[in-house]
Amino acid sequence: MGLLPDALFQVAFVHQACCRIAACEIARCAVADLPARAFIAMYTTGGAQVPLTDPALQRRKLRDQLRRLRESAGFTQREVANEMEWSLSKLIRIESGRNGISITDLKALIAHYQVTDRALVDRLTAMARAARERPWWDRYRDSAPPTFLLLLGYEGSASIIRTFEPILVPGLLQTEEYAHEVLRLTSPPEKVDERSELRLERQERLLRSDGPQMHFILDENAISRVVGGPDVMRRQVKRLKELTDHPQITLRVLPFTQGLYRYFRNSYVLFEFEDPEEDIVLYAERPNGDAIVREGVDWVEDEAPARFLETFFDMEQLASAEGAPSVLDFAMSRLAAMIPAEPDLSDSAEGVA
Repeated sequence: MGLLPDALFQVAFVHQACCRIAACEIARCAVADLPARAFIAMYTTGGAQVPLTDPALQRRKLRDQLRRLRESAGFTQREVANEMEWSLSKLIRIESGRNGISITDLKALIAHYQVTDRALVDRLTAMARAARERPWWDRYRDSAPPTFLLLLGYEGSASIIRTFEPILVPGLLQTEEYAHEVLRLTSPPEKVDERSELRLERQERLLRSDGPQMHFILDENAISRVVGGPDVMRRQVKRLKELTDHPQITLRVLPFTQGLYRYFRNSYVLFEFEDPEEDIVLYAERPNGDAIVREGVDWVEDEAPARFLETFFDMEQLASAEGAPSVLDFAMSRLAAMIPAEPDLSDSAEGVA
């Protein structure tokens, strides 16, 4: 199949990540099979367009771009701060992403770096404006831990999301009643309803025709464990089967017969982005706290996002997407057998008569 430009970006990006663990060919072939997707939702300002993504991602991209421009111009941070008549700490905070930057300061800064490319100036300005917006999930800030809020930022910015879940149905695929049961047992009582609302809003935002490509692998355990009772679980499995027809979703169920595999105890999500300069990001749930790990930035070898990506591709070979509906049908029939039959009221009515 011929590759469109955005798919070429995806191939190059995953190739770069996987070179570190000699998995280049696996990554390149897997991504090449994905349909190219136009990034439809755009934030437009000042004649430039940037993806309508989370402000935190725009701030990080702007931070990295400004640091590269300074280094390319051959300036130290202190030299720039002196020339701009800023404190050194102000520039450090801007380049670290801790502080935003005003449009006036941005234009003065890039003029000092002698940036004359009008398209680049417009793009940086658009990014600065987008970075100052409030994220859609801001109202849930007090309901979720900081690491999860960071996940929401990556989730809303990704072009490809890959999720592995060994125990439960992933949050993005949960029915409301299933989600409520899970949150009832894992959240403070006063936060259950708000976190449930957040989960459903995430689904509305991502499960759209212009949403990211999403690939899910569930261990068979996730559809075998009866959460909330047979009725609730049967409706959840039915929902999963319906989602196998969603144009943006690929769903696989890894059967028990496949035995163990790498990271079989870890729930994790991998985010890939349209911009080839954006590193792959791993969100991993761990006993000592969830972690966000960026490729090439803040990982140890065993937590390299590219290593998890290689494992994900390996698991895709163990469970076909085409076989998922039949596996889900079997699960539903098993759950139906657990549901007590409705009593036949006609016999008792005749006895009374």
